[in-house]
Amino acid sequence: MNDSESTETRRQQRARETRAKLFQAATELITQQGYHATSVDRIAARAGVAKATFFVHFGSKAEIIAALMHIQTDHARKAREAALPDGPLEAMRAMVEALGRQAARSRTLSRGVLAATLESEELGGAASALFDEVLAAMTIDAHAAEEAGLLAPGVDPNALASSLLASYFGALLTSSLKSDTDMNAVLASLVDGTLRGASRSTEPEPHTSNGRTKTRT
Repeated sequence: MNDSESTETRRQQRARETRAKLFQAATELITQQGYHATSVDRIAARAGVAKATFFVHFGSKAEIIAALMHIQTDHARKAREAALPDGPLEAMRAMVEALGRQAARSRTLSRGVLAATLESEELGGAASALFDEVLAAMTIDAHAAEEAGLLAPGVDPNALASSLLASYFGALLTSSLKSDTDMNAVLASLVDGTLRGASRSTEPEPHTSNGRTKTRT
């Protein structure tokens, strides 16, 4: 590695560290005092950087929260793509559980993002657009599962996708309210239950001693 490449690497590392400090500072302040009461000046001061440095990385405080949501949903899309060879049901599972893993990495960040999206109409709209994309991808997978005969009779693919996404928001809210909650465990349980209930049973029908199928009661 030459000197110019080494300098660029150090610069990129410092930029990543600064963005991480700004993410943390913004979400801590928003969690503590609300989105509208949190100013760029306070975010910069909490992060230990100049206000001008803030604007090198973000155009506004809303941009910080939007960037966090983009990171989360991007991870979810990549997890879905990686799981698609295992089938549409596993792709849906991977997508929603990836959302949970990202949210569970920092309870403070998750609370801050949740508080900001509830308080700001602008961010609420941005969040809706991003999660609508997630829902659209899972809906495609749910219909693919129906076409492949993987869903139980009467299961609505649209409702299945919505239920899985609702499981994520339910686990997120629970973990935000209860500090001792393992969000990933809660979410995995909800997802397992939803997919089990929606999947076509692969268990063989019980048989009597004469070889005839026994009617389930």
